[in-house]
Amino acid sequence: MSLQGWHRGELAIQRKLAYDNAMSMAWMYIQDFMDGQDRTFHTTRLPFIPVTTLDSQGRPWASILAGASGKPGFVSSPGHTELRIRPKVWEGEPLVANLRSWEERKKLPERLGAPEKFLAAGIGIEFSTRRRNKFAGWITQAQKQGDEEYDLQFHVNQAIGNCPKYINVRDLIPYLDAHAEVVYSNMDIRVPLPDEVISMIHEADTAFLGTSYKARPEDEMRFPSHAGMNQRGGRPGFVRVLPSDKRTIVLPDFSGNRFMTSLGNIETTPLAALTITSFTTGAILYLTGRAQTLVGPPALKIMPRQDVLTTIEVTGAVLVRNALPVRQRPGSKVEPSPYSPLVKLLAEELTVAPGTRLLGEDVQVQLRSVELHSPTLATFRWNLLGSGPGLQIQPGQAAILNLAPLLGKPAYQHMAPMRPSSINDDRVRTWTISSAHVDPTDQRDGTRSFNLTMRLKPGGYVTGALFAIAGKLEQHRADLLEDTRELGIDLPLVGVAGDFTLPSQEALSSSGARFLWIAGGIGVTPFLSMLQGLVQRSAPADVLLILATREPEVLVPLVHRALGDNPPAGLRVRIEVFTSVSAPQQWKNTRIETAWHKGRFVRNFWAELGEETLGGRQVYVCGPGEFEDAVMDGLKGGGMDVSAVKREGFLY
Repeated sequence: MSLQGWHRGELAIQRKLAYDNAMSMAWMYIQDFMDGQDRTFHTTRLPFIPVTTLDSQGRPWASILAGASGKPGFVSSPGHTELRIRPKVWEGEPLVANLRSWEERKKLPERLGAPEKFLAAGIGIEFSTRRRNKFAGWITQAQKQGDEEYDLQFHVNQAIGNCPKYINVRDLIPYLDAHAEVVYSNMDIRVPLPDEVISMIHEADTAFLGTSYKARPEDEMRFPSHAGMNQRGGRPGFVRVLPSDKRTIVLPDFSGNRFMTSLGNIETTPLAALTITSFTTGAILYLTGRAQTLVGPPALKIMPRQDVLTTIEVTGAVLVRNALPVRQRPGSKVEPSPYSPLVKLLAEELTVAPGTRLLGEDVQVQLRSVELHSPTLATFRWNLLGSGPGLQIQPGQAAILNLAPLLGKPAYQHMAPMRPSSINDDRVRTWTISSAHVDPTDQRDGTRSFNLTMRLKPGGYVTGALFAIAGKLEQHRADLLEDTRELGIDLPLVGVAGDFTLPSQEALSSSGARFLWIAGGIGVTPFLSMLQGLVQRSAPADVLLILATREPEVLVPLVHRALGDNPPAGLRVRIEVFTSVSAPQQWKNTRIETAWHKGRFVRNFWAELGEETLGGRQVYVCGPGEFEDAVMDGLKGGGMDVSAVKREGFLY
């Protein structure tokens, strides 16, 4: 075995997270050699390998080593502890400077600190299969071959096949027209990062994390110094940059295998590298800086709902365009990891997000009643507890609830193939508020209740629990559906969020607004709130609602209810319903003008309506992602300017 236990940094972070007992002997899984499968994998399956090396200041950098052809085969393995890598390097690649520094230090007398080993670590990832393998050791020899190629010989003394959970599947192919161009380079950053760099960080769904462990003299024999390399993956945007300084990166830590080798290195040697690649443009962003891992309240203060994260204050950065010799196959799509949680924004970002107000865990709401509209659709009414101020809610906003007190926090699981989203489930959910409450500008005391109309999500843990409660009440205690306070279901209201809202009272009064609301199924929910808001304000408005649904018998009555029995004289509402079922006879002659269309919503419908009907309307779209994308394509095809179209997108 390559190790004799966990070093002090690994033990420290494991103890902070209460993993130390469970992982006390897990270090034995790390081998001091590569087996036959590992060697075959590295030599035949990988078009590039991220590798960590250290610069003259001891800072780690995560390099990208690839052959000139962009194909596997630039790596060989003469023995079980040997890798020979022949990469083509490009301008800006940190490995070149790090090798040069190492060669210079080797010339120094040993008494002046000449390095014994050039530490290195790598990770091989086959993005088409999520297979990956880590290795660590040192470079024993480096020879330059011409202007752009090196022959590197690695001694490997640590190897392990690692967790594939957060790898996003890609179809990568060679790209022979790569011509690297350095567009930004700063080895001593003391100013904000350029906007282009920040944008690339925020667009990333994959990052390579380089770390190092520098042993104290008394620990060197048992726990020698070494480098580390790891992969971090998530949904695009999972890595954030603090807006306040524009140079501190926040990297959330998702539930993994609990080895904690990368974070353990940072505990003792607070430095880290982060490299981000664009698989579509070939750009590579190399970053290094001072790092620390935060656990519990300090982490939550920076990124709410994320209780373990690493911050990297960037001290060096290089951005190279068109460098990566592989690219995403044109026309192919990324298959995101099903384990990746939703993107979490920083507290600083949420503070400035339009319409978002975080309330903390002290504001509690209680389930007041449940109305079942169908087996899969219900309205849950919540009352605000306590004597504090009421809630300020604009029509169309969403409520953020923490259901952990009801459901409990999930126990640790490594993998959960049947329900991967449960791995990082913090039991916090966001739903659009379907009731209406006047704008904060008109509201003194605020509201003390609100409604959430929600759909039962197939396999959903949270909606499944809520609908199970409602179903049992309907079956055994139907009287409690009208007053559920006896159940004592009290939950923290984390916040009220969203800018998918009506214009202000002043704007409505002055313009006599014209709206085009487009809803796919349960996406009608914010429009129920908006419609009630227009009624409450007695606002003159012309509303055209396009509703695509498989169950008009459930959703159309909710629209009628939102309008009420005595709508303002200046409020006109027209509904165009697209559905696969026939129009119910009893709804054909209601006071709301309703047109029924048998079949799916069609893109050329805009042409049928004409400019006279559509012109001058403020457009809102809400529904499943594919539905919204299809609507936007249709609007563009119909000649409409979509730059001002509002789409619902939860920021929390």
